[in-house]
Amino acid sequence: MPTIKQTTQPDEIKSSRPNQPVASFLQEAENLYVWCIDDIPELVKAGVDVELINTLPENIKACRDAQTLWKKKLQTPGEAQVQWKLQQPEASKLEAELIRALRFAFRNNPDLLVRLKYITKGNSYANLIQDLNDLALLGQKHSQLLTAFGFDMDLLNTATAKSKELAGLWAQTKNENARLNETAVARNKAFWTLHQQVSEIRAAGQYVFRHRKDRYVGYVSQFWKQKDQRKSNSAG
Repeated sequence: MPTIKQTTQPDEIKSSRPNQPVASFLQEAENLYVWCIDDIPELVKAGVDVELINTLPENIKACRDAQTLWKKKLQTPGEAQVQWKLQQPEASKLEAELIRALRFAFRNNPDLLVRLKYITKGNSYANLIQDLNDLALLGQKHSQLLTAFGFDMDLLNTATAKSKELAGLWAQTKNENARLNETAVARNKAFWTLHQQVSEIRAAGQYVFRHRKDRYVGYVSQFWKQKDQRKSNSAG
């Protein structure tokens, strides 16, 4: 995992999503570094720690690396997620088949129909996993009602096995999502660490060169300037 050289205390680092496209922000940070090198004496006089400027390149690289790693994980689903997407439709189809068969088998037994309705009232993936197991158990308990119209009892064993298999896949999928979230948090922290660094340098530069437009312009975010202009134009 990329290492960010912090300029603030850990509890001050945000982990929320970036407030602008990371690629454009990184380019602006690169531009700022090149721009402010010539102004270091003036910025230092205004209270900017020269280390804040000197660490820009390594923090830019760390943020870029964190962004690349996050995008790679986002665009490359884990094996469990791939398998889940392949198997979930078939599992749902099997669940529907069992429900239809049991509903027909229990058509003259209101109590069993109520129990069947209770089992199938949820519609989440967790419900799907549990339903397959519960439907299989219910069908096995009342097997005589199913065999009466030639139902394939092997489907109940298939449902039990599929429930167990999907439970394992779902747990692995959750684990993969957790790792993706960890990568996203690391990217977000890298972004906001750099963002605070860039903001401090910009604020100082805008103050120091408030009377020199030729230098002031380099301390303004073009992304936010253009966004504000579009907002102003649409409002007008």
